[in-house]
Amino acid sequence: MKNIIAIDVASEVSAVCIIGKDGKIRSEELVPTGIRELSKIIQKVREPKQVVFEEGTQAAWLWSELSHYCDDIFVCDPRQNSQLSGEHKRDQSDARNLGFRARAGLLSRVWHGGQELRELREAVRLYQTLVEDCVRQKNRLRAVFRSSGVRSSRESYDPKLRKEVVKVLALPIQRERVERLGRVLDVLETQRAAALKTMVKLARQNKMYKPLRTIPGIGPIFASIFVSEVGCPQRFRTRSQLWSYGGLSIITDESSEFEVRNGKISRKTRAVKTRGLTTSYNRLLKYVFKQTAMTLSRSAWKGHYISILKNAKNANNAQLTLARKLASIMLNVAKSGEEYDVKKAFKSAQ
Repeated sequence: MKNIIAIDVASEVSAVCIIGKDGKIRSEELVPTGIRELSKIIQKVREPKQVVFEEGTQAAWLWSELSHYCDDIFVCDPRQNSQLSGEHKRDQSDARNLGFRARAGLLSRVWHGGQELRELREAVRLYQTLVEDCVRQKNRLRAVFRSSGVRSSRESYDPKLRKEVVKVLALPIQRERVERLGRVLDVLETQRAAALKTMVKLARQNKMYKPLRTIPGIGPIFASIFVSEVGCPQRFRTRSQLWSYGGLSIITDESSEFEVRNGKISRKTRAVKTRGLTTSYNRLLKYVFKQTAMTLSRSAWKGHYISILKNAKNANNAQLTLARKLASIMLNVAKSGEEYDVKKAFKSAQ
């Protein structure tokens, strides 16, 4: 067993609980959330020692800075700790219960690694944030037209055509509102284009980027997102592990699985009950798989999609199969570094 250092991380002050090898609490204290203060506490604990805290905004920073002071850093999934403190929530009880759960092996680890991709991940987050802001601003512009009973026009997004479009609005304040919101949109569009260039520039430095770009439907944006979110493709031993991480795995529930048959305990012969797709997944990665699969079903992989659709219950199941096929190909290409080959991808169809 290891000495457990459980940290309930907060923006200013964090609660720390140290549990010894024998399972007894050695100390509990509140410290400022800083590397200097936390590292002093960790260094006082005897080896072997493990630091445990939940995934959050500061998790990547703490993982990279504190990994030098301990044998292992366990970043856990907070979705499994919704009732960590019980009825009454307190920072110190959160840290204490987190430590006991880590000692009992009841936590699920969140992967942190690939520090060479940390800059790319920040660039991807920046680009995604600016895309969301652009969509939000466009919706605001469209809302002004709808509030006046005017069909919203995409021409209001263009600064060159905006002055002509606003003339259909009756009130001067509405025209001013569109003009001002449009200027904010122009700035966001400029920043989004600049962020895209930075993201792609950083992604091109990774050896996975070039072979991924040879896959149909995978452009510079989706290739960059895949590289940043997957990090090290070797951590996915099988394709089903990537399916689960990308939200493409099916959840199955089963109860009363066994029965006594001819005096022996045997499994019941019945179909496994499915409960939809997994709810714990990487949202950016699932977006890449879904959008690309939908595009390929209408273009490069249309024939393969039609053959899947004949045997599938509905179009959603067929698109799920196509998305899984895409994920498997992307994982294989990322691991091997070879370019996409349609003959290898669809051997059964040859």
